[in-house]
Amino acid sequence: MSFEWLSTATQKDLDRFKSICNQLLSRTYVVRTVYQPGVGRVNNPDYVFLSAHFEAIQEYLAFLDWDLRKDDLNGYYYVLNTDEANRCNLNKKETAMLLAIRMLYEENLERLGLEQDAVCSVRDLLEKVVTDYAILPAKPNMDEVKRALTVLDNHSVIQRIEGKYNQGSCKFAILPTVLSAVSSEKLNAIVSVLRKEEESEEAEEDSAD
Repeated sequence: MSFEWLSTATQKDLDRFKSICNQLLSRTYVVRTVYQPGVGRVNNPDYVFLSAHFEAIQEYLAFLDWDLRKDDLNGYYYVLNTDEANRCNLNKKETAMLLAIRMLYEENLERLGLEQDAVCSVRDLLEKVVTDYAILPAKPNMDEVKRALTVLDNHSVIQRIEGKYNQGSCKFAILPTVLSAVSSEKLNAIVSVLRKEEESEEAEEDSAD
């Protein structure tokens, strides 16, 4: 079916096909719903197209050493390089914010229901990073925050709703794609390390008293 479809597809469908393949290769994910300013959450036509032509796109990407996968429950498609190349490397502060975003999503899982997106502000995130989770010892400057959140937005882990990423009041949605960006196993391991560090610090304070 796959390449037969390519030979018979209309130019409009071929343009959408190329656009989605490029989106997957550059942004990693295609999500089921997206935010539109002034409208709210709407169905993503790229997701609908990908669902209808999954086999064709999967087979095409396989020739480029990319494995197309889907998470039906949480509503997104994503690609992995079969040679484990083309990874997005994050610096320490970008990694810290990604971890905090994953923890925030975990905190909100019970109330998310079918919505699947957790909405928070940059101010909320920084409070979690420095105070609640203590992943970083001090708040990063807003240029670093903007750079980190822009990277995550570019890879469809979050989506800006209003404001700018260098503003504390900026609101953004944490997309369900964060579940594959940071697995539950990795999250649990990190939380365990943070708890041990916290217990160690408390023990040192008690001994000092």
